[in-house]
Amino acid sequence: MPKSPMQMSQHHARPYRHDIDGLRAIAVLAVVLFHGKFAAMSGGYVGVDVFFVISGVLITDIITRDISAQRFSVISFYERRIRRIFPALFAMLAVSVLVGAFILLPQDLSYLSRNAFAAASFVSNVSYWMQMGYFEGDARVRVLLHTWSLAVEEQYYILYPLLLLTINRFASSHRKAIIAGLAIVSFVACLIVMPLDSSAAFYLMPFRAWEFLMGACLALGVFPSLANAPRLRSALGVVGAGLILAAVVLFDESTNFPGVTALVPCVGAALVIYAGPTSIIGRLLSFRPLQFGGKISYSVYLWHWPLFVFVNYYVIEKLSPLENLLLVGCAVFLGALSWRFIELPFRSKPSGGTKGVQPAFVLATGVIAMTCGTSAFIYLNRGLPERFNAQSVELASFAASLNPNADKCGDINLQLAQPSPCTIGMAADPAVFLWGDSHAGALYGALRLIAEDGPSIAYGATPQCPPLMEMGTGQACLDANRRKLEYVIAHPEIRTVVLAARWSLYFEGRFISTGDAETNANAPELMGPGQKRYPLFTDDARLAFREALSRLVQQLLSHGKHVVVVYPVPETGYDIPATLALMKSRGEDPAQFTIPYSVYAQRQGKAIRILDSLGEHAMLSRIYPASSICKGGQCRTYARGTPIYFDSHHLSIPGALRLEPALRAAFARGHAAKSES
Repeated sequence: MPKSPMQMSQHHARPYRHDIDGLRAIAVLAVVLFHGKFAAMSGGYVGVDVFFVISGVLITDIITRDISAQRFSVISFYERRIRRIFPALFAMLAVSVLVGAFILLPQDLSYLSRNAFAAASFVSNVSYWMQMGYFEGDARVRVLLHTWSLAVEEQYYILYPLLLLTINRFASSHRKAIIAGLAIVSFVACLIVMPLDSSAAFYLMPFRAWEFLMGACLALGVFPSLANAPRLRSALGVVGAGLILAAVVLFDESTNFPGVTALVPCVGAALVIYAGPTSIIGRLLSFRPLQFGGKISYSVYLWHWPLFVFVNYYVIEKLSPLENLLLVGCAVFLGALSWRFIELPFRSKPSGGTKGVQPAFVLATGVIAMTCGTSAFIYLNRGLPERFNAQSVELASFAASLNPNADKCGDINLQLAQPSPCTIGMAADPAVFLWGDSHAGALYGALRLIAEDGPSIAYGATPQCPPLMEMGTGQACLDANRRKLEYVIAHPEIRTVVLAARWSLYFEGRFISTGDAETNANAPELMGPGQKRYPLFTDDARLAFREALSRLVQQLLSHGKHVVVVYPVPETGYDIPATLALMKSRGEDPAQFTIPYSVYAQRQGKAIRILDSLGEHAMLSRIYPASSICKGGQCRTYARGTPIYFDSHHLSIPGALRLEPALRAAFARGHAAKSES
């Protein structure tokens, strides 16, 4: 029977692998530097996957040794896990809620309190899966986002010992085959789910279990022993370290992850562990500072993310690389303190009874009760808005004030119904058709004003569905675009078609975060006829987008329609109402918060060139939102006492009204050109 890497490295009952602690240190450092926005660590998030493989190795070794010695107890196992995980976790939750009560806006504090419950219940991975993807949304307020991995790990720990006990009782001779088979099943399931719901594949334990089980295969000796092949072991260790390094350096938020790409760091971690502590990499990882880094890695992971979120939230402006490096140092320091004064006192029972540990557990129980009780109180009281002045609260809760029928009017059947509840204005037959995604829908305020004394406007805004011909972000979008085109052509009373969208999203998939364009793994890919897909960030996607838009414009022009193209709206990278509310609460002038025009020009450059390439035509008009929002090299976010945006990139009603004169003039030109023809 081949020995496992754990067995061949040591001979005492439960071997200690110095190199595994070193690997832990590398993994947590990768994660922390990634969250610190260090460009060279763009794939540092794979450190979590390295942790999963390590956990699979160690937990399997602990359980199987105890089962073999007939001393394994599920209750004792769970108790050890509680001692290992709960104290530092609940201390972090308590401090996070306390700090949040001092600096977070009401809706953000309410959000934190809700997620504190999820984290305390070890279901935060499910909670975040239901909310959004890992790289999506405003991470600025997701103080407990990092607890998703702890939830995955705990869910695995709850089920895995029961699985091993069952296998040991009924199929002990097939244990290796069963574990390896389950790893393959989980991996295949991950591959199947990825194109359907990448967030589910990322967050949910069944689709991550293969990473733990890969480590389990190592601990069980599924792979042949290399005890007598030191050179080969060292070579494999170097290859493994290279794979981890490649993932950390070459991956980024646009990488299709997890799935096949997750094999790179996971196989890398497995090879490093398989190589053993006496390999070249094993000896390097046994360096004492790395060993210490491994010991404090759990606490560093726990505390680093809330620290980063709170500092970025309070400061607002983007931190410099030096400031981020200082934060990394603070995170390591906090982790060391947490390990010494919170983790260690709870780690093991003192011999001779429970006396002496009881006060600590009484304190821990009190912290848990206080955290849960405080979170419930905050959530039930809507984030305690009385902590801020009335103006700040009003700004923070600034409503989108969109079309009251906007939710249901994303349905193409309602958009094109006769009569349609999605028509803006009183005139019986709409003369204008609004076609685009949610950025088109954000123009509602201006269009409603125009429709009061002008033409009625048919509302055809479908979220995440750009106006293109024979192309969309999925079959539903393709069908919607086809039906919209048929509708516009079939209704000669529609003289003008307004095309508006978050243009660059559909071929670059980039979102703005604190002033920087950042990739988004879950941005929608374009799909053409025959379900042909165009991957983001490729020349093919950009060319296909340009051609599909050009075909649509030419088709509309050939049917005598006046086409109004709305250029990209300057994106900010900040939740504008919340940011302005924070400034107001500190006595700062919200009008001073602007975004450099250069950021807009760089972010939207490719989209602007595509729209420019549509050429000139008497029946083609262009609207430039930046002309109404930006002045003197700066783009405003606040004017006349109200935000211009209702989030980071959608125009608010006041923001949309800034485009009303240009839209009204374009409609008039279209009407005049139509009359002359």
